Amino acid sequence: MEMHATEEQQIESFKKWWKENASSVITGILLGVAVLFGAKSWFAYQERAAENASNIYTTLMNALSNGQESLVNEQAGVLISDFSSTPYAPLAALALAKLKLEQGELQAAHAQLQWALDHAGSEVIGHTARLRLARVMMAEGNLDAAEALTAHVAGDEGGFASMYAELRGDIHLARGDAASARAQYEHALAALTTESPGRQLLQLKYDSTVPAAGTGDTQ
Repeated sequence: MEMHATEEQQIESFKKWWKENASSVITGILLGVAVLFGAKSWFAYQERAAENASNIYTTLMNALSNGQESLVNEQAGVLISDFSSTPYAPLAALALAKLKLEQGELQAAHAQLQWALDHAGSEVIGHTARLRLARVMMAEGNLDAAEALTAHVAGDEGGFASMYAELRGDIHLARGDAASARAQYEHALAALTTESPGRQLLQLKYDSTVPAAGTGDTQ
């Protein structure tokens, strides 16, 4: 009997609790379901956006290869304006900068490379944009800005170490400091294997800074 009474009391207690809290419980469940479906919708949207951006980027690269300049500009503009949160947007800016350089538009290339650097979603894109931007700055005659951009770069080891060293060597050489340029070229060569692409050109740069026998460096 006592057990039966206890069960009845528990049922009555639950009925009372449910009457007082049913609305908040149901609201919580509905909110949970809404969040769940909202999250699924968001991920589905992100997936569709990434797929669309990928297709646009493919079209852009094909247009770049085929010399379709107007289509490159169009597709790059769509990626940068409408898909800026995807990794394809900074890649589009890099491609557009390449086109602008080929057209001799340094200022436009500078702007695109700066955008790619500011929105780089990976170290690879960031380093690539920074290196190219520094070379555009050199072409603009702004050696100080190019040097500052690459002076204290975190993580310029690994595959980019040689590129940064070569760039710094080029900046020193442009200033007429052959000794400092040679030191940077030496670092760049040390970071490459004997089969690395570009090593031959880098070796020529290094050799050009080596003073002839009996002469000193010219500063």
